[in-house]
Amino acid sequence: MERLSITVDKPIADAFQKLIEKRGYKNRSEAFRDLLRNELAKESLLNPEQECVAVVSYAFDHEKALLSKRNVEHQHSHLDMVISSMHVHATHETCVEAVIAKGPYEKLRQFCENTIAEKGVGNGKINYLPIHSEN
Repeated sequence: MERLSITVDKPIADAFQKLIEKRGYKNRSEAFRDLLRNELAKESLLNPEQECVAVVSYAFDHEKALLSKRNVEHQHSHLDMVISSMHVHATHETCVEAVIAKGPYEKLRQFCENTIAEKGVGNGKINYLPIHSEN
C-alpha cells in the first residue's frame, strides 16, 4: 500500500463523510479507493479492446413482440461472449432477464446495446466491469 494525503474544503469533507456513512464504509480510505477504482474503470473503457464482463438486464412484457425468442437467437449468435442468462417472472405480465457476457469492450458494447434496443424492451441497463490482470 502507498499512502496518499489530500486536502479538501470542509463542505466536500462533510459530504464525503455523509456518503461514507450512508454506504456503510468502515473508513475514508476504503471509500476513496472505491471512488478511484470506479474512475479508473471508466477510463479503461476508452480502449475498445479492453477485456470486460458486462451485465445487461432488461424488463419486458412477455406477451408482446416475441422478445424472448429474438433475444435467445441474438444470444446464440454471440456464443463467444455470452456466459450466462437468467429469466425471472417479476409479475404476471413482466419478465426480467439478465445476461452476463465477456469480451472486448467495443464488441461487448454493441451486443449489449442491441439487446436492450430490441422492440419490446421496457427498460434496460448495462454495467461494464473491466477485467485487469491485477484483480
